[in-house]
Amino acid sequence: MKKTVLNTAIILALALMWQCKEPQNWQDPTDPNPPGGLSNVSVKNINGGAWIHYTLPNDSDILGVRAEYSFDEGKTMEAFASAFNDSILIQGAPDTQERTVKLYVMDKSRNESAVVEKTIQPLTPPVEIVRRSLAVTPTFGGIYAVWENVMEEDIAISVLVKDSIGEWVLYDTYYTKTVNGKTSFRGFQNVAQNFRFEIRDKWRHYATPMDTVLTPLFEEEIIGRDPKTDADIWMQYSVPDHIYRGDWVGLVSGNAFRNLHDGRPATDWNSGVENMLIYFTGNPEHNFYMLPQYFSIDMGRKAAYSRLRLWMRERNPIFSAWQFVDFEIWATNNPKATSTVGNGSKADNLKYWTPWPEVDGTDQWKNDWVKLADCAIRLPSGATSSNDPITQEDRDFITAGFEFETDPAYSNQSFRYIRFVCKKWNNPQPYIQFGELKFWGAYDE
Repeated sequence: MKKTVLNTAIILALALMWQCKEPQNWQDPTDPNPPGGLSNVSVKNINGGAWIHYTLPNDSDILGVRAEYSFDEGKTMEAFASAFNDSILIQGAPDTQERTVKLYVMDKSRNESAVVEKTIQPLTPPVEIVRRSLAVTPTFGGIYAVWENVMEEDIAISVLVKDSIGEWVLYDTYYTKTVNGKTSFRGFQNVAQNFRFEIRDKWRHYATPMDTVLTPLFEEEIIGRDPKTDADIWMQYSVPDHIYRGDWVGLVSGNAFRNLHDGRPATDWNSGVENMLIYFTGNPEHNFYMLPQYFSIDMGRKAAYSRLRLWMRERNPIFSAWQFVDFEIWATNNPKATSTVGNGSKADNLKYWTPWPEVDGTDQWKNDWVKLADCAIRLPSGATSSNDPITQEDRDFITAGFEFETDPAYSNQSFRYIRFVCKKWNNPQPYIQFGELKFWGAYDE
């Protein structure tokens, strides 16, 4: 007990001694003396700005270099470079006019050297280069825009339309820094309209606008039955050759193929309403876990496709049903008959129709089809697994169905056959199942 009291007293005494010491001043000493100026200053003009190279003075307390310049009247801009650099970047120029840049050396006492002025003449601004590459064409219900942004600048592409008195008003804006950019602006009627496209950079400098007149394409739902006879049009493609192409075969519990497109997203099986379509391999010769997994649809008639929406099987808890989350959609009008692939054998067909190493697959079929869409299901919360926590926003997102746009580059091409390539699931069970599937676009008249 006495030993414990003694140890406590020693600790308290040491603490008091520590508190009585003067605190250490870790700051660098300051002085009122300005540093020397820059020497050997040279300029390398670049798109939208310039690199200014220099030699720093030999002062021991240099903090860095400050540049002061103006690209817009009444607005002064600054750039900084540390003492570890021998150059400073000037950017944000809206044009190619000459500008004067003032350069100061700063020291750790916040003193500045005498000014050194240098003239720069920026090359064509990146935003203007992007504008020169911009191309727009009609797509379903809107306009499809593509461009190149080789310098990966942060840009905003806006579309403007005319209001009732003929004034340009903002319709929508797309933000990006992608090298090969593309996007669609939708929600327009199938009539000729005036459009203006504006591109601006992060300094709010605008490129030359593009004015054009376009007629967005008409869009309608691509339904799975004949509206006059109610006869089914969609069907599984080329039954019973599924096994030769690696496609899934059969339907669980006798569900009709029509359930895929009957307009009623499925409910939980436990509720007694079996409005669910499920594919399964049904073939013991295939490894159930070979990826990707496939299924194909004969759409019954040709159509050009703009978008699709799919609903997953409802299950409690939500998002716990087996759902592919990364997949591709391909299309063609002339799928090869299995009898014409190689010698027509199952082995030759699986080599052609799959990339599976177990069958020496080559995925050669993709040379004969076109890819309409790369699709990824990502919930608002970021959840990707059936074991992840699900938010209310996720629930609303799931029950609304997952919608994806197809490649507008194929807006004017019609196809009859669709193939899903399913690559990743929200759990280890790679089942292919749907609550509902819808396509939109336009029929080939």
